[in-house]
Amino acid sequence: MSVDWSARYQSGQTDWDKGEAHPELPFLLSTHHDLVGNAERILVPGCGMGHDASLIHSVAETEVLGLDLAAEPIAWAKKHYPAEKLAWTEGDLFQWPGSYDLVFEHTCFCAIPVERRADYVAAMARLIPEGGHLLGIFFLNPDHEGEEGPPFKVSLEELRGFFGESFELVWSDGVTRTFSGREGEGRERSILWRKKSGRH
Repeated sequence: MSVDWSARYQSGQTDWDKGEAHPELPFLLSTHHDLVGNAERILVPGCGMGHDASLIHSVAETEVLGLDLAAEPIAWAKKHYPAEKLAWTEGDLFQWPGSYDLVFEHTCFCAIPVERRADYVAAMARLIPEGGHLLGIFFLNPDHEGEEGPPFKVSLEELRGFFGESFELVWSDGVTRTFSGREGEGRERSILWRKKSGRH
């Protein structure tokens, strides 16, 4: 079942927004400094209020686009995170055009309906050129059980199944720095994927 994200923002039901970038993100940006620094265009889908995208931009100093389906967080990000080469746009990831050397994922994949996960991977394969990368903090195991969500749980094996045809897994590690309430082994995982050659 899809969610009316604008309605959630308007009513203040935004418990996913912690008011800051993910605590693991500085470590990822440091660990993959060359990858981030050499990227000419970076996309942050489902950017919300833009905390992650703003931090990435401060390190990468390159063109960064924060994309979200809802207008409300985009308007907030434009006001609070103005910067040269940092753009904020309302739009549908599944229909979004362009090419990005690097995409950063955090709580976008887990928020979409389970039946659209293949569409997400197809969008990544279309937006990321051969040799480009998808770096993500994937929320594997939310508190609730079953199919209730978002966020929706996913296993590492399932992620390999979804991404394996178009992407190769370059690096993966558990998340050691996270928000209060998300602690626990196996709940989040950092993953770096590289787009395979000849895949669209």
